[in-house]
Amino acid sequence: MLKHSKVTDVCISHLVNNCKHIVHLNLSGCEGISDKSLQMITESYLHLESRDITRCVKITDGGLQHVMVKCSGLKSLNLYALSSFTNGNLSDEALFSIAKSKSIRTLNLTWYVRVTDAGVIAIGQGCTLALLLNFLACLFGIVGVTEKCLEALLKLCSNTLTKVDVNECIGIKRRSREELLQLFPYVRCFKVHS
Repeated sequence: MLKHSKVTDVCISHLVNNCKHIVHLNLSGCEGISDKSLQMITESYLHLESRDITRCVKITDGGLQHVMVKCSGLKSLNLYALSSFTNGNLSDEALFSIAKSKSIRTLNLTWYVRVTDAGVIAIGQGCTLALLLNFLACLFGIVGVTEKCLEALLKLCSNTLTKVDVNECIGIKRRSREELLQLFPYVRCFKVHS
């Protein structure tokens, strides 16, 4: 696990040259890395299963799209707070590439502020049943998602979605626990705004 704001693309170059068999990589808080780091990691670790790029604020749509093309076995992707320190380097474009994945089982979009209904709907539409079996829709703090997104998830994956976090998503209305369980019978955890 690399978890430090002083980690740069040069550090990642040393990592990929010296550590050959990484399948889980946590870059949380590595604000100094860019798409160049993602490219080096992606080229070196084709069998990467999980990646956490929380608060890696220099990552762009292009960098994430490269990851999704190269790492076909990626099962877990944490994109927490990628855009919260800037006007946003990542948008729905990155989600459109994630939607094509047949292996992602866990996706965290918390505070991925440029996400809209279109991106989340693409994820729901692109997912296979196996993908959605443990799908985590963590949309905490995203103001661009509305009831339209939730309705699409209901139609596309209500029988497989196990956790939905729409806390602070002001475009999603409040519902009782009973209403939520009727809509999403397999949800074990549902967080809504207060």
